[in-house]
Amino acid sequence: MIEQFLPPNWQLLEHGKRAYAHSHMVANVAQKISSHTTELDANKAYEYGLMHDIGKFYLGKSELYKHPRVGYELLINAYPDVATICLTHPFPDFSNYEHVLSYHHEDENEARKVFELLGTIEKNIYIELIQFCDKISRMDDYIRWEDKLQWYLKTYNLDSNKITNQYSKHLIKIKQKLDTLTNMDVYNLVGI
Repeated sequence: MIEQFLPPNWQLLEHGKRAYAHSHMVANVAQKISSHTTELDANKAYEYGLMHDIGKFYLGKSELYKHPRVGYELLINAYPDVATICLTHPFPDFSNYEHVLSYHHEDENEARKVFELLGTIEKNIYIELIQFCDKISRMDDYIRWEDKLQWYLKTYNLDSNKITNQYSKHLIKIKQKLDTLTNMDVYNLVGI
């Protein structure tokens, strides 16, 4: 599915190649976790994981933080469920405007647009699955979300007090839900 939405020459962009590799990692782990449940469709989970970062292929490197909304707008008419995944995947806590603003590098106009859209969406297990899988996936391996959060905060020089508590609380709940659905520790399932 992703190939039909990729712009021409996306491979020429380093961030395009990185997003493509990361998206496949997210898709694979979402499919693996889903295949160990009776509640989730593994093929749908794979598709959602593959498409979650589609907005990155349409932006320059300095604007990548806008990719949730760009992906949402690209897909909302044809694939509303996938569009919702694109918009929501970075935000385990929909109600935390500070996290949305921080994620958007203090671009208040973009953060406000995204926050308003998030207010129209009801969370579901697929949204939470892709949020979790995105947080444990890099380009070529998997990592505990707790470790990736620390890398993210350091790499982007973010104030951890603004995000960490609410962000962590929601990811802990999502992991517990996935542990219950799979009847095992998903870190063990994934091989972390």
